[in-house]
Amino acid sequence: MRAQKTFVNIIWAFIYEITTIACGFILPRLILTSFGSEYNGITSAITQFLQVISLFQAGVGGVTMAALYKPLAEKNIEKISVIVKSTESFMRKVVLIFAGFTVILACFYPFVVSNEFDWFFTASLVLIMSLSTMAQYFFGQTYQFLLNADQRQRLISIINIFKFVANTVICVVMIHMGYGIRTVKLTATVVYVIAPVFVSVYAKKQYRIIANVKKDNSVIKQRWDNFGQQVATFVTINTDLVILSIFSNVYEVSVYAVYNLVFNAVYGLISTLTKGVEAAFGNMLAKEEYALLRKNLRIYEQVIFATTTFLFTIAIGTTLSFVSLYTVKVTDANYLRPLFLYIMIAAFMFRCFRFPYEGITKAAGHFRQTRTPAFVEAAINIGVSVILVFPLGIVGVAIGTLMAYLFRTTRFAIYVSKNIVQRSIWLFVKRVIMSGICVLLTIVIFSIIPFVDANSYITWALNAVIVAVIAFIMVLSVEVVFYHDDLMRLLKMIKGVLKKRKAIEYR
Repeated sequence: MRAQKTFVNIIWAFIYEITTIACGFILPRLILTSFGSEYNGITSAITQFLQVISLFQAGVGGVTMAALYKPLAEKNIEKISVIVKSTESFMRKVVLIFAGFTVILACFYPFVVSNEFDWFFTASLVLIMSLSTMAQYFFGQTYQFLLNADQRQRLISIINIFKFVANTVICVVMIHMGYGIRTVKLTATVVYVIAPVFVSVYAKKQYRIIANVKKDNSVIKQRWDNFGQQVATFVTINTDLVILSIFSNVYEVSVYAVYNLVFNAVYGLISTLTKGVEAAFGNMLAKEEYALLRKNLRIYEQVIFATTTFLFTIAIGTTLSFVSLYTVKVTDANYLRPLFLYIMIAAFMFRCFRFPYEGITKAAGHFRQTRTPAFVEAAINIGVSVILVFPLGIVGVAIGTLMAYLFRTTRFAIYVSKNIVQRSIWLFVKRVIMSGICVLLTIVIFSIIPFVDANSYITWALNAVIVAVIAFIMVLSVEVVFYHDDLMRLLKMIKGVLKKRKAIEYR
């Protein structure tokens, strides 16, 4: 049943990611061509600043889900209700804090971009863009944690697909009708209010949440330990854009944002493979199925490392030509930055490699034990990026990101190996080395093959297919030669899930 739920969640999460990737490329492109790089830069920067609320939701989210695994397994409605109500109370306070932060940002950020935009325009844009985020966290975030803990992420994915498509359609229509960026963003907010309200109504009914139960903050007592980690993670993720915003200009921010579309798209696709897995690990830990946990961790590692290597190898071979097409009519900034691309791809690969170890750590509820490396990661990114941004510019912040992700991912792997699954760290090191060799060999092959100039999206797509085939053959060869047994176990698991699905459909 756990494998079945995980499989369904991954399928819907994949569809959701494909949708967000499509929508994510359409809107920035439209903003670039309709308004210019400075508008793309400022909306990207504001979006990143407003993500500060994710610190709180992620901080309490991981703790809430870890607390819910056991009562969900036992079907303890009263305990579930206590955890939900305690979390909901905390999230309402978070929204108030976020509202205060938004006002401060609206007052002071306009001075940072005063050379490009007047104070009132920037301040009002900040306030408008914050409305949808506040609605999400005030109404539906707590119940999203509940659905995730019960391996029902598919419902969240379906709702989010509707939300992103509707938002994109509204924005595209309004931009073509000649409306300004503030009016477009304000109108699209309506969609973001409806979705969380629906989630909360559904979850309350589905789980028979007791309305008058007393909250108990002790059930989420590790929220501040996880919050500290999320602060550090947030700083790490947003360091590049903040440093470029302060020490560079909105044009460099726009360049970073365009490449970030590709990085986040690939990262998002890989993250779909995590949907439901953390909850499954949490269920195994709650039932003390440690042998099964170690076995499934090896399979999960194989999926993540192979997929990460495959997709980011494709990104190496196709991103520059894509960016050239994507910005073909944009001449106010240089968007072709190959060195920046290669360093950031290496960084994002390490960010994806940590998925298995981060997921099992969260499932075990080990937030306090793993918080220090999160702060060190943030310090590395800030320190290196600030030092190198002046001589190297956008490449300097990329180096800072790579060093930070490399450190934290390694620390996660060491902690899990020593404290949760008790195995050798060299299993992780071997996988990293094999992925690196696979990428380098594939790049050599790319350099030999005479690709057609990608002067249209059709020729680019044809080249991308060739790149994908080569990357797939290389990754599959490595898996067959060096991880044959793990690959057979994975195929056996997939076959079992598909058989169960087929049996259910025939009932």
